[in-house]
Amino acid sequence: MRTDGFAARTARLGGVAVALAAAACGGGPATPPPAAPTTVFDPSGATAAPAPIDITTNPEVEQPYPPLDGTAAGGARWTGVSVLHGAVRFTRPPGWSIRDASVELGHGFVRYVSRDAYSFAIYERDESAGASWKDIEEHYEADVTGNGAKAIGLRIPMATGTNQGRAYTVDRKIESKDPVLSRSREILLRGEHHVVLVQVVSTEENLSRIAGELLEVFLHLEVD
Repeated sequence: MRTDGFAARTARLGGVAVALAAAACGGGPATPPPAAPTTVFDPSGATAAPAPIDITTNPEVEQPYPPLDGTAAGGARWTGVSVLHGAVRFTRPPGWSIRDASVELGHGFVRYVSRDAYSFAIYERDESAGASWKDIEEHYEADVTGNGAKAIGLRIPMATGTNQGRAYTVDRKIESKDPVLSRSREILLRGEHHVVLVQVVSTEENLSRIAGELLEVFLHLEVD
């Protein structure tokens, strides 16, 4: 993947790789997330749906962040972006598009879809960044259970290039004519001022096919 600054951060790869691998284990098949405008679930615990916005024209959804621009192996250009009112910055690959988003303070999120058949979302958590990991984990796990989901792999320590995190594997039943199981890999990340949840939903049993791309994203993901 990208070569600029990569060597200085390779020590972080082990923790991210372990978290992705552990989160990929076990369970049955997964399905794509539900169609917009609903999210897989509301990780903020809000009871009201986020206010709808025009993702094509609202400049608050995503802004350029040139310091994280770069070139991947093979010459593809990766784009540095800032989301959630500047609380999160990361680099994203070509071929991602924004599916839906909210800029509501305290309950903001942005969800991308990839041409490689997975979604990548970042949700703002209504948490104090100064809270203990135990409190952050228990609040999130209560939200998961309250939404009828089940965490089958949880509290796996990991780190991005700048932040500490905890990884989960979460199963949810999606009601339809033939009920199906949706599996997501979800990572709580804590910065100095913010706590966010990163959610990856794929149609595949594990993330091995897209692990290299996800490692690059997480390696250059910064939470304030």
